[in-house]
Amino acid sequence: MKLKNIINILYQILFFSVPLVLYPFTSELFEFNKLIVVYILTCLIALLWALRCISEKRLIFKKTPLNVVIIVFLVSQLVSTLFSIDIRSSIFGYYDRFNGGLLSLTAYAVLYLGYVSNMSKRQTALSLKTILLSTTISSVYGISEHFGVDKNLWVQDVQNRVFSTFGQPNWLAAWLAAVIPVGLFFSLKTFENKHEEESGKQKFRFQKTIPYIFTSLAFLTLLFTKSRSGILGFAFADIIFWILILKHVFKDKPRRVTTLKLFIVNHLIFLFVTIFVGTPWTPNISKLFRTNSLNNTEAESAVNEAAVTPALETGGSSSAEIRRIVWQGALDVWKNYPLFGSGVETFAFSYYKYRPASHNLVSEWDFLYNKAHNEYLNFMATTGTVGILAYLLLIVLSLAQISGFKLITSKPNLKNDNQQDKNEQHNALEIRNLNYALLAGYASILITNFFGFSVVPISLLFFIFPAFALSEQGSDRVEEYRFDFRKFNSLQKLAGIILASFTLFLIYSVFRYWYADILYNRAHLFYKSGRLIDAVNTIGSAIKLSPHEAIYQNELASNFAEVALVYNKQDSKDNAKKFAGNAKKIVLQAESLSPSNLNILRNHARIAINLSEIDPDQILDAKNTLLKALDLAPTDAKLYLNLSMVYYRINDTDKAIELLEKTIELKTNYRDARYAYAVILSEKGEIEGAKAQLKYILDTIDPNDENALKELKNLDSTAN
Repeated sequence: MKLKNIINILYQILFFSVPLVLYPFTSELFEFNKLIVVYILTCLIALLWALRCISEKRLIFKKTPLNVVIIVFLVSQLVSTLFSIDIRSSIFGYYDRFNGGLLSLTAYAVLYLGYVSNMSKRQTALSLKTILLSTTISSVYGISEHFGVDKNLWVQDVQNRVFSTFGQPNWLAAWLAAVIPVGLFFSLKTFENKHEEESGKQKFRFQKTIPYIFTSLAFLTLLFTKSRSGILGFAFADIIFWILILKHVFKDKPRRVTTLKLFIVNHLIFLFVTIFVGTPWTPNISKLFRTNSLNNTEAESAVNEAAVTPALETGGSSSAEIRRIVWQGALDVWKNYPLFGSGVETFAFSYYKYRPASHNLVSEWDFLYNKAHNEYLNFMATTGTVGILAYLLLIVLSLAQISGFKLITSKPNLKNDNQQDKNEQHNALEIRNLNYALLAGYASILITNFFGFSVVPISLLFFIFPAFALSEQGSDRVEEYRFDFRKFNSLQKLAGIILASFTLFLIYSVFRYWYADILYNRAHLFYKSGRLIDAVNTIGSAIKLSPHEAIYQNELASNFAEVALVYNKQDSKDNAKKFAGNAKKIVLQAESLSPSNLNILRNHARIAINLSEIDPDQILDAKNTLLKALDLAPTDAKLYLNLSMVYYRINDTDKAIELLEKTIELKTNYRDARYAYAVILSEKGEIEGAKAQLKYILDTIDPNDENALKELKNLDSTAN
């Protein structure tokens, strides 16, 4: 078999598996496993591509308009990584998100270069059909989710907002918005095929329905995601596609009529589905009829309920309010790291240094934001001016390459009587239409990325759509070379063996990385279920596979601390001190591996506070750790509260009160801070001040707060 054919098979596996793959035993079910597939297949494709070069004794590398800018982009990411505040996260990606690190960006670049250098026009057509097939499977699963097929498997309300094999509704919606225009292209292609010979008509009638089935299923699934950014991205793509298509058939009456029919049929389907399903802004038809039977107030409530969508990912405060705050923080990070940013994929670390104090007042105030929820601001914050300019240049040239330059502006004349010329013109028309579809899909990615961030499937399309557009314009000539290792000379064999060995090493390393995560996840489950010894042993095995992963060390430190507390309760002081010492040692190792990681500092402080039962001096370590954490997150109200409680425990009441006042200044509706303030004030005899805090809780935060009611009653009785 030709190496080129094997490369084609690997690409088809890639396009089929990335949207679908998930694995329930890793710490992150979806993104992590999709990226592992990308890494493995990239290694194999790169190996076979290199073997082709060795076999044919020539450099197989296609020059494209994007080659230089991709290299410039990767260099910008490399420099940002070298100056990163957390180099490991910049290389591998933030743990839990994974995508976007230097390695993943390099993999996508290799996949682009490998595709344009090895894949033909015919293979591109197969690639598009493979993507549509995997999308159809994912859409069917998503629709099934809406009707409750797996509603008991997830914590999220998957029936309300489906996410299928993507793990998050917005991620699924972004993929569908990018891929549906390809389905529209195939719908248009079947109409163009009306000019086939009579013998092919029956085949045409059967094939004609397939694109409609795909677009209907995909659009229905898109609405079931209730993703505003995804639906907006699709609307934008749909407008671009049809404006470009109709513009070029406007003066060709037969094709204009045919194309308008296709446009009307597709949009009648979309309208029909929208009426019955509804959107985040409009109720579906059943709710609309239901409101007619309600009084005016109930009707208004029902319509408003239909229009509500979760804020960002989980609900609560409006997404616009949260995004405004996070985006402001991202801009502040960029202002403080203007040239190369804080480091690729380090937003989770750098944001909290410049997090606006107003973030404390939204419902997701204590959530960890590891992305800016705007791809462009994310690049600005983490890779600086150099990184964002390289990224924008990559986008501009990708749009130019997808547009096809002359193909877009040309007007194929299909009335030519010469059959060969007619076939060539028909081929040019088909390429032009596909370019429109890819351009529309790519534009939708730019829209959804504005309101979110790229995940593995979207990053793949971001790099591969320009490759599709370029390869579609190529030829389908038969390769004259066949791979035969026996005909290699000694130097070729040595080079092949070295490359194969290196590739096997890379794949083995990827497997170790993947399996270490499985062990980490298993250890965490043991820890949560109280099986501490199993947890310690399992996370220890994960650390052996990946000794530089800070969160593994952090997990082991938590396990050691819990074991120490168990021994302390059993009055086994020596063992308690031994494991407490191990916990302290390991958490410091985690801190040294990732010094900007706020979560590790939080855990260090928590461990120190808990271990103060065994060694009272640990409370001082907790104080110092929280002070260090506040240097990284000076507007974090929870850190101020925790530090105030530490000062309270070491009998520095004045400092505790000062910190509580700062906490309440940052977050006026912080119930726990006001309650702690009331307790301390009451102990100092400042009864009126304590009562004022409790009344604020009951009047403003929670009128049914039992503890506040009880404490206020006690204070009233004391005063009397």
